[in-house]
Amino acid sequence: MNLFITNFYLFILAVVLAVLEIQIEGQHGWAAKLPTWRPDDQRWYVKLYSKIMSGKVFTGYHLSMFSFVFLIFHLPYVFGVPLTWSSWLQTLSLFFFFVVLWDFLWFVLNPHYPLSSFRREHIKWHQRWLGVAPVDYYGGLFLSLLCQWPLVISQQSLAPFGWWFTHLGLFSLETFIVVVFSLYVLKIDNWLGKDSS
Repeated sequence: MNLFITNFYLFILAVVLAVLEIQIEGQHGWAAKLPTWRPDDQRWYVKLYSKIMSGKVFTGYHLSMFSFVFLIFHLPYVFGVPLTWSSWLQTLSLFFFFVVLWDFLWFVLNPHYPLSSFRREHIKWHQRWLGVAPVDYYGGLFLSLLCQWPLVISQQSLAPFGWWFTHLGLFSLETFIVVVFSLYVLKIDNWLGKDSS
C-alpha cells in the first residue's frame, strides 16, 4: 500500500483511539478510576511490565487495548497480505510508532490536560521524563527505528531508514496540524474554563 495512504490511515486511527480513550477515562488517565482488573503487583509479569513501562500500573484495560491495537496491525496478514520478515518488521516498527502517537494525541485532544501542562508534575502515570517528553516516547521511537536495522543489513541499503524518517516527518506534520486545530479552532484547552497558562 502507498506509504502516504498508510501513514494517513494510521494517524486517523490514532486520533480515533485517543478520542475513544478520552471518552472512557476522562480526566483520570491510565485507567485510574476504571473498574478494571489490577493484578497483584508482586507477580513476576506485573513487575516485568512495570519495569518495561517505566513504572506504570498493569491493568486489564491496558492489556486489552494494547492487544487490540497489536491485532489490528496484523489484520492485513489475515486478509491475505503475504507475511514476510520484511513486512513484519515494518508492521512492528509502525506499531511502536503508533503507540507513542496515540498516547500523545490523548493529551492533545483531552480538555482535562492542556498542552501547557504537558509536564511530569501534572501527569503522574508518566513518572520518568527526559526533556519535554516521557521516557516511554523515546523508547517507543527507538524500538520503532531498531526494527529497521535488520532490513538495512539484509538489503544493504539505507532505504528502510528513509522509510522510517518519512513516517516520522508525516506523523510530526499531522500532529502539528491537530495541535493547532485543537488549540485555535476547538480551543480545547479552554473547554472546561481552565486557564491554559
